Amino acid sequence: MTRLLFTCFFLLAIAARAEEVQGLVIPFKQVTVSSPVLQDIISEIYVDEGDEVKKDQPLAKLNSEKEELEVQQFAQQIERAQFQANGMEELLKEKMASKDAALEKKTELELAKIQHKLALVHLGEKTIRAPLSGIVVKKYKEVGEGVDRVEKLFDIVNIDQVYVQFYLDPKLMESIHPDMKVPVTFPTLPNSSHKYVATVSFIDPRIDAASGLFRVKLLLDNPSHEIKAGMRAQSDFSKLQTAQR
Repeated sequence: MTRLLFTCFFLLAIAARAEEVQGLVIPFKQVTVSSPVLQDIISEIYVDEGDEVKKDQPLAKLNSEKEELEVQQFAQQIERAQFQANGMEELLKEKMASKDAALEKKTELELAKIQHKLALVHLGEKTIRAPLSGIVVKKYKEVGEGVDRVEKLFDIVNIDQVYVQFYLDPKLMESIHPDMKVPVTFPTLPNSSHKYVATVSFIDPRIDAASGLFRVKLLLDNPSHEIKAGMRAQSDFSKLQTAQR
C-alpha cells in the first residue's frame, strides 16, 4: 500500500512538472558599439567590463589632434570673415562698395561657419558614446590599438527590463493574448519559488517547422538586475488556458 501511494505521488509530481514550460531570459536591449571612422588609434578608454553606463556617456576616445586643430582653424576663419563682412556692409551703406562685393563677403562668412560645423562633427566622431543605458559586458580593444569603421569596441546590454522567451504548443495560441499577465519563476534564484508577473509582449504568428512550436516573449521589470540574461525560467501556461475558458 505504501509503495502504491509513493508511486502515485511520484506520477503526480511528474505530471505537475510536465505542465511547466522552460523558457530563457534575454536582454531587453543589446547593442554592439563600433567605430564611426576609418582606421584610427584608440587614445583613451573610460569604461571597463561590468561598468554601468548612461546613454551618451563617453566610452572611448580616438586620436583627435588633427580634428581639434581644424576646429580652431575654422573658428579663426569665422572671426576674420565676420570682420570682413561687417566692414563691407559698412562700406555698402556709405555707397563705397557694391552689393556683389558685400554678398561675396557674406557668402565667405557662411561658408566658414559650415566648415566649422563640419569640423565639429568630425571631432565629435572621435568620442565613442553609449547609444543606450546599460552594462558593458564586453570590451574588444585597449588603448593604443587600431580600430576600423564598424569594428567592434564594446557590447552593452540593458536588463532594467528583460524578455522571457518560451516556445509553446500551438494549442495554447488561442488562449494567449498581448498584455496578458503570466506568472514566471526562476529556479536558479535563491527565492526560486517566488512568482514574478510578466506581461505578454510578443506572440509569433508563425509555427516553427522543425519543433512544431510557436514563440512567445514576456516582458518583465528588473530594476534590481536580480534576473540575469541567460537564466532559465519556468511557467505553467496550461493554467492560463483553463482561466480563459
